[in-house]
Formats: sequence, structure tokens, C-alpha cells
Amino acid sequence: MFKKTKISKNKLDINNLINIQKWFIKSKENSNNFLRYFVLIVLIIVWFLWYIALKEVSKIKFDLDSILSFSWFWLNLEEIEKKSTIKTTNWKTNIVIIWRWWDENDAPELTDSILIASINYKNKSISMFSVPRDLYVAYPTSWAWKINEVYFRALRKTKDEFEAIKSLNEVLWKITWEEMHYFVNLDFNWFRKIIDSVWGINIDVPNQIIDNTYPGPNHSYITFKINPWLQTLDWKTALMYARSRHSTSDFDRSLRQQLIIKALREKFLSLDLLTSPSKIKSIYAILQEHVITNLDLWQMIDLALFLKDIPKENIVSSNLNDWCFYWSYTCEKWWFLYVPLRADFGWASVMLQEWWTKSNPSNYSKLINYTNIVFNYPLVYAENLPINIFNSTKVSWLAQDVATSLKKYWFNIPDKDSIWNTSWDKYEKSKILYTTWSWEEIPQTVKALEMFIFWWSEKVEVLPKYSKNPQTKIEIIIWDDYKNLNF
Repeated sequence: MFKKTKISKNKLDINNLINIQKWFIKSKENSNNFLRYFVLIVLIIVWFLWYIALKEVSKIKFDLDSILSFSWFWLNLEEIEKKSTIKTTNWKTNIVIIWRWWDENDAPELTDSILIASINYKNKSISMFSVPRDLYVAYPTSWAWKINEVYFRALRKTKDEFEAIKSLNEVLWKITWEEMHYFVNLDFNWFRKIIDSVWGINIDVPNQIIDNTYPGPNHSYITFKINPWLQTLDWKTALMYARSRHSTSDFDRSLRQQLIIKALREKFLSLDLLTSPSKIKSIYAILQEHVITNLDLWQMIDLALFLKDIPKENIVSSNLNDWCFYWSYTCEKWWFLYVPLRADFGWASVMLQEWWTKSNPSNYSKLINYTNIVFNYPLVYAENLPINIFNSTKVSWLAQDVATSLKKYWFNIPDKDSIWNTSWDKYEKSKILYTTWSWEEIPQTVKALEMFIFWWSEKVEVLPKYSKNPQTKIEIIIWDDYKNLNF
């Protein structure tokens, strides 16, 4: 498939001219001078053009880039569902990426990392969402396990890779309400070989890490340290950067893994790998040895052709965490989890989602709200529009409570001059006031607020009327129907 097609050079053959000359002499007796010279000139011109054409054709490189220009994957939004072999739902292709140790670990069938990558063709974006491996999930409702055990238990029972992935996908669907179209099951050896093949990856490390208990050989520990700056990581350093969690957290670790995926994409683009058949062939050989997937080669290439044109700012990283304290107004984004008493779960380290109860362990309503924004309105994070909140009720601290809840969905609520009272104005229902420039569409931030948070409220395109900052585009006015807030 990757072999270059070669066309041998056609060298000038003097016999062709001799044959033409013989024919010319022979025809002299039967033709007049005008016809004789005319035919001779035409034959010489045709022969000369034929020779030049073959010489030029022989220089053409029939590489993969030339072949891909005729790819049957059309990125026209109106035709993608009809012409592409890539599976999609609502303009999205969702890929589950799991990392395991395979046969080199005491628990090779546990999913060390679970990542959903959602490719949005309409918005030209990628949403990456990491699922904590300690998340306690119900499947089926008669029992519950940590999510990193779902694949492991199904594989032990069925002995079938695809059935095990299917079981995991069913749980992920309950959490996100998203169909999982493809899966990529990686072992950590691919990591070493892929990064070696591109001579390291460049990562702007945001925070220092000092891990004194990083796993070493023979159940020992070594110290892993990395400082915050832009640097090139070899495969050993990159692997430790992706795995270290003892000095940080599993939540932070998942974001570092997403950062590595972004760095690999940038390295592939900088090396222009899609125009190098030999490099693609070598990478594909690595994938064949260390990856189990239901994507075929041409689907991978089609996806790569689309992904290379996505702007960096449209690649969204997200996960879940428990970084909040009860009655706190300093909760971090993505705080949808909490840590229960370990004694209640056999001393296992587990994470529970909000509103979890023993009688209804599969109540994922808050996670569904959040992941719907991540996968269907990813440009909320690229827009990063400031939102001001105004309380028009007599309930104290209501605007602050709403702001705290919105922050966990990663909406931008500024720390200063964004929360006020407007008790002198009365409304029939809560409202979202917003404005756009004449050439802009309704911001995705407004659509997400309306669809998943204020689904009953009224959306009005007007100039925001209460904010001190004239650049503010979005205001939320809370009225007595605040109990309907879908937080």
C-alpha cells in the first residue's frame, strides 16, 4: 500500500531515427517532395514530444501524499454522513483510548487510563475528556465497580477484546450519553517507540514535579523530577511525566497525558509525516504491534488529514476532580466528584459522582450535563466569554451560589465585578441577556447556558444593561424560578 510506483526512464534509442530515415528513403519514390518532408517533420516532432513526455513522467513521485489527494473522505459537512466511511453521530466521531500494561504488569488487564477523544467536524474541534480510573460505576445496576475494572472483568469472562470494549463503552455511554464509535487499546511500549521515531516531543511543562516514589525496577522506588519550562522530552522522561501521580494527583496526571497527545500531534505536523510514506509505514508497523483498534489504516489517514487543520485553541482538555470544600466559594473547575469513607467500600480507593446514592448508584445527571457541554459545545472554552450574574430575588447570596456552580462547568465568571443584586427590577422568569457583533453567530457559551443550565429561561439578544464593563457580552438575571436551575 505504501510502495512507490516506479516508472523506468525511456532512453533515447537511435534505432528509432534509423527506422524513420529508412521509411523516408523508401517513400521517396512514391510521394512528392512536399508530402515527404511534411510527414518526416511530423514524425520527428511526435517522436520528440513522446520522448520528453516519458522523461518527465519518470520524475513523478507516486508517494502517499499524491494518492491521498484522491481520498474518498470528503470534509464537506453536507456530504460527510453520505460519503465517508468514518462513523459519526451529530457531526462527531468519538474514540475511546485506553492505556494498559498488557503482559508487563501485575494487573495487565486493568485500564490504567481512559480517555474519550471527540472529533467535531462542524466546529472543527477536538474535545479530550479523561475518566478517573477510580470512578465508582454501576453496570449493570445489580453491582458496582471502579471503572478501570469494567474492561478487565468483561475480558476475563468473555475472552473477547471487542466484547470487553463493548462493556466499557456501555458504561461510558451512561456517563456521557455519547456513542463510542471506535476504540484504541494501547500498551506503554508503543509510547517508547513512537516518541523515539519522532526524536522526542516538545512540552511546555506548566508545573514542577518531584516524585520520590516513582516505581522503579524490582518493586523499588526512584525519584522523578521535572522543572517548568519548554523542553524536549525523550521517551523515558515523557513516560514518567505521563505516569507520575504520587506527588500530584490522578486528575493532574490525566491532563498531562492529554498534553502529551497534543505534543505528539504538533510533532507529527512539524515533521510533515503525512507526505512521508516511509515514516507512515514505520509508525503503522509500531501501531500494528502495540495497538488493538477497530480503525482501519485508511480511516486513520482520513482522521489525520482532518485533525492536522484543527486550530490549537480548538483542542479542549478536560477531566473530573474533587477539588472543592463544602460551602466553599473557591471550588475548582470540573469538581463533580467526592471521596467517600473507604470503610464503606471495602477500604478501596473510590470516587463518587455528585448525587450518588446506594439506592441509585447510576445517577449520572451532573456528569451528563457537563460532558454534553464538553462534547457538543467545546468552543465555550475557546470563547472564554466573561459572564456576569445578577440576583433579582430576595434570596441572599444566590448570585454567588450560581457563580460557584457555573465555575465547575468551566464557564468564565470573573473574580471581580461579576456578581451583583438588581432587586429593583422584576422579571417573569430568569433571563440570559447577550449581545453579538453583526457578523457573529450566537456564542456557544449562550447556547450551552440555555440548553443545559437555564433550559427553562428566556434568551434575549440585547445589550447587557447592568455590567460595569462595557465589553461584557453575557449577563444572567436570576428571578424567583431559580429553583429550576439545572445544576
